[in-house]
Amino acid sequence: MFVAIVFAVGLARPALADATDDRRALVMLRVLAYDNHLRERIGDEVRIVIVCPAGASGDAEGTRWTTAFANARKLKVDGRPVVVTVHRFDTAKRLGEALGDQRTAALFACDGLTAAIAITELTALTRAHKALSFSTREAEVVSGIAIGIVRGADHDELVVNLPAATAEGVKFDAGLLQLARSVETRK
Repeated sequence: MFVAIVFAVGLARPALADATDDRRALVMLRVLAYDNHLRERIGDEVRIVIVCPAGASGDAEGTRWTTAFANARKLKVDGRPVVVTVHRFDTAKRLGEALGDQRTAALFACDGLTAAIAITELTALTRAHKALSFSTREAEVVSGIAIGIVRGADHDELVVNLPAATAEGVKFDAGLLQLARSVETRK
């Protein structure tokens, strides 16, 4: 059940994937299932691009999240298989090409990515390519990322920037919005 998954996510955040990251990856897939426009945005597969900064720390983040999505890849969203790839960010142009070439359903912004690319530039790409953006940092959601699975006082919380999600071509089912806390982009 989705509610149980969202609220069962633990607090630990080590460098390597653990059960917390695994559950967060599963929650991201569940969020995609609540998108009423998913069929219009994707092809025959649900493609998720994990975007990490170049360098050793980015490589570690890419590995962490690839590992977290490994078990989730066996699942289907809207009857379609899930395909997860890692993109090591170097330029906005190359990231845009990767998103467009793959008909990406979602982009996950790894820790450290916003030091390599401004959130406004990143979200311009996700909006242009209709890819739902995810983060694990609430400040990034408030800055324009659509969805956050963020650490709360007792458990992780699902945070939604609805205007950002709408700009990315997503229309969430009301059931998801009842489970999430809404924030808006700072001006």
